[in-house]
Amino acid sequence: MSIETLTQLENKIQNAVDTISLQKMEMEELRDANERMAAENAELRAELQAWGDRVASLLGKLDTLPEELAEVEDVEGIEEAEAV
Repeated sequence: MSIETLTQLENKIQNAVDTISLQKMEMEELRDANERMAAENAELRAELQAWGDRVASLLGKLDTLPEELAEVEDVEGIEEAEAV
């Protein structure tokens, strides 16, 4: 092998090592970003669940509202009848 061939081989190996190092750093950054996003996703899911529970509670209160109104009307009707 000539010195020129060895120099070319050395350059190619160095380029490969540099590329691998850059890809390892990029992969680590992507892993970190993925972990952050997974944590944020969990927080958002919990928040969504809490809002869903609140909405369900409010809807439950709205469902009982006609019954409560009917009771109030019955009481008012009784009071009016007693007043007469």
